[in-house]
Amino acid sequence: MKGLKLILASLAILVFNLPLLKAQSGYVEDALRFSQYGATGSARINAIGGTQNSLGGDISNVHGNPAGLGFFQNSEFSVTAAYGDWNSETLLLNQSRGLNTTNFSIPNIGAVISRAKAPLEIGDWRGGSFGISLNRHSTFNQSFGYFSNQLDQGSILDYYVDLYNDQGVPSGTDGLFFDAFLINPVDGGYDFVPNASDALEKSETVENEGNQTQVSFSYGGNYKNKLFIGGSLGISTISFRSTKTYNEEFLDDANQTTLFSSLQENLFLDGSGINLGLGIIYKPVDQLNLGLNFKSPTWNRLNEEYDADIFADFSPPYQDPEFGTIAESDAETDIFISSYNLRTPLMVGAGMTYFFGKNGFISGDVNYLDYSTANLRSNVFNTEQDNTEISRLYGQTINYSVGGEYRIQKLRIRAGYAFYGDPFGESGDLDRSTTQLSGGIGLKLPAFSIDFGLINRRFNSYYTSYPGADLATIDNNQISGSLTLGFNF
Repeated sequence: MKGLKLILASLAILVFNLPLLKAQSGYVEDALRFSQYGATGSARINAIGGTQNSLGGDISNVHGNPAGLGFFQNSEFSVTAAYGDWNSETLLLNQSRGLNTTNFSIPNIGAVISRAKAPLEIGDWRGGSFGISLNRHSTFNQSFGYFSNQLDQGSILDYYVDLYNDQGVPSGTDGLFFDAFLINPVDGGYDFVPNASDALEKSETVENEGNQTQVSFSYGGNYKNKLFIGGSLGISTISFRSTKTYNEEFLDDANQTTLFSSLQENLFLDGSGINLGLGIIYKPVDQLNLGLNFKSPTWNRLNEEYDADIFADFSPPYQDPEFGTIAESDAETDIFISSYNLRTPLMVGAGMTYFFGKNGFISGDVNYLDYSTANLRSNVFNTEQDNTEISRLYGQTINYSVGGEYRIQKLRIRAGYAFYGDPFGESGDLDRSTTQLSGGIGLKLPAFSIDFGLINRRFNSYYTSYPGADLATIDNNQISGSLTLGFNF
């Protein structure tokens, strides 16, 4: 039912890499959250900035540009392990609070079965390769939060008093403050309890978990060692969980608590989707690769579950005209269940790789996405307003990356840079773009390879707890290391 996301929107819920939204529905946030992910795969690709539109012969081609599978001369099995550290520094009213989340995963595992022809075999088609991989496109494991005791910072009770006086008491999460006696009828209207003083301390913690993973089946062929063509089928899965805890504590002149309240919201979401990919890599000369890569929209089916509860402690106890003395109170919502379809934007990419003989290469990618083309559809609720907001808020981006590899006999030294543009059409003074620096080393042996990649990704996101609240700025700093082991067979 749509009440789930209307509830979320009323508190301006914001999750991974999302700014303050003016939309009336949290589904608009889903459309962006599940449309964004960086170039991922093997430690080699991670180290060179994620560039892979024109670079073949890597396990990442299975979910990247499938034309690159035509470069394989041997079958290969590969597994990648990764460890990540996500530090979120939140600034609100000149007060800073940092939270850190770590994560260990196996983000990529795959195999390529090569059927390349020997050099003396005749035929313009020089064979091809089939690949299958399990790749984690993005992770949502993050914790952030803030604490503030500034004067005149405003309370969530101020917002709900105005809302109740304007519209009456709604159902769901918006009505919990009434159910818990934090806001009560007064002289034909509504006002908060007398325990709410001017001295206010408020804090919030948001804990997100989950990931977006894709199983890909791909094939790439080789024509005259000049033209490489490939296609792919991707089956994605989404798992997301968010727990928000918002606290307010009012103090008297002696710094003693007169009112404490805590609101907790829980959101669980899972789903699956399907997409298609096509790719071409052309070699006009031996030293140069030119690549084109097309990824269709992903057609997702998502299911979600939401609930919220609130607790309040009154000191001294609140004297209610109808219910008498109330020292503590609590209230909770029903469990809201909803489902919907999400179509994410398509991606068109181009790339170029230049080889310096056997000494290494430099490679660059450019990818185009239009986040305003994301679309929601549901048999449960009307998505017209959500799709209008998606078109209004989001815009086009050009993401680019560049990386290179230097070879010293069997040793490989790598470095890269990537930039992901702000997905919002009207950014104003808020910059949500992402910059990424990377590097790594590798060792290539006839039947075995080992590669290590290190990535540092930085971006800002923005958050408000409820409409009209002060804007918090979150400085996100992600560091992740990956290790890939490859075996030829």
